[in-house]
Amino acid sequence: MAKPPPTVVGALRHFLPKLLDQSPRLSAEQKRAIRAITQCRTAALGGHAFACTQCPEVHFAWHSCNHKACPQCGGAHTQQWVKRELNKRVEAPYFLVTFTLPSELRGCFFGSQAREAYDLFFAASAEALRQRLAEDEKGMQAEVSGFTAVLHTWNQKLQFHPHLHFLVPGAGLDQEGRVVRVKYPDFLVVLPSLQAAFRKEMKQALEAKTWQVDPQVWDKDWGVHIQPAGSGEQAIKYLGHYVAKTAIKDGRILDVDEEKVRFRWSDRSDQNRMKSLELPGIEFARRYLNHVLPKGLRSVRYYGYCHPTAKANRLRVKLGTGQRVELGAEPVKEESKK
Repeated sequence: MAKPPPTVVGALRHFLPKLLDQSPRLSAEQKRAIRAITQCRTAALGGHAFACTQCPEVHFAWHSCNHKACPQCGGAHTQQWVKRELNKRVEAPYFLVTFTLPSELRGCFFGSQAREAYDLFFAASAEALRQRLAEDEKGMQAEVSGFTAVLHTWNQKLQFHPHLHFLVPGAGLDQEGRVVRVKYPDFLVVLPSLQAAFRKEMKQALEAKTWQVDPQVWDKDWGVHIQPAGSGEQAIKYLGHYVAKTAIKDGRILDVDEEKVRFRWSDRSDQNRMKSLELPGIEFARRYLNHVLPKGLRSVRYYGYCHPTAKANRLRVKLGTGQRVELGAEPVKEESKK
C-alpha cells in the first residue's frame, strides 16, 4: 500500500506534543491553536452522519475547528473574500505597497503587548500612505483615498517576518469631491518620501508608548516597496492566500519522519529558485506557532472609501472612473472584521 503524501497537519500533530514536552513559554492563543489543530476533524469535535435515501451507504464527516491557524480550514472564507474584493474594484491602475519593519522591532510583536504592536504597525503604515497620497505633488493628491491592508507574518522559511500588503487603487477624491487619478499607471508616490513618513509615524507611536527599542533603527532604510498591479485582479487573488490560509501549504511539504520535516521554499535572492530546507520537527512546529496572532486581532483592514461603511464615496469614485455599476443589484455581504 502506497504511503500517503506528507501534510502540514500531519507534521504538526506529530511534533506539537513533543514541543509541549519541552515546556516552552506559549501564549494562550498558541495553546488554543494547538488544541484546535490536533482536534480538527477528529472524534474530539464530533461529527455528522449523512445517509443516502436510495442506498444503505452512510458517510460520517468530522467537524472542523475553523481556527485561523489550522491548515485544514479557511478555504471557503478565502474564496468569499476574493469575490467581494473583486466586486469593489474601481476603474483605475492598482498598486501593491508593502511595508516591512526592521528586524530590531520584531521583538515588540511577542508577549503581552503583541496586539498593540500590530495595531501600531497598521496605523503607522496607513497614515503614512494616506498622507503621501494626499500631499505628494507628483501623485494624484487625493484628499480621500482608499486602500486595503493584509497582514503577513512569515517568509518562505517560516521565519517571523511581519509585513503589510496594501492594495491601493490609483484614484480618489480631491478637496472639492472631484475624482482624481494617478498621472501614470506605473507611478503612485515618491518612494523615499513614503519611507520617511512611515519611519516618522512608527517612531512617534513607539515613543508615545515609551517602549524601549534600539535607537539605531531610526537611521536605517525602512523597507517599503511599491509595485504596479494592473487592474488589481491578480493582486487580490494573491492577497487572498493570506486572508484565511496558514504559513505553509501541503504541496510544499516534501517529507516528514520521526525527527525532521523537509519542505520547499522559494529563494528570492536567487531568482526565485525552488530549494529544500530540512528542519528538526520541533523547530518546524515552533516556527509555525510564531504566526498565531493575538486574540481578536483583525489581520485585514479597510481604509478610506474601501471601508465597508464608505459605500457612497466608493460609488462616486467608481462612477467617476468609468466603472460599470449595476444599480439595484443584490449587494455582496461585506464584513469589516477578519
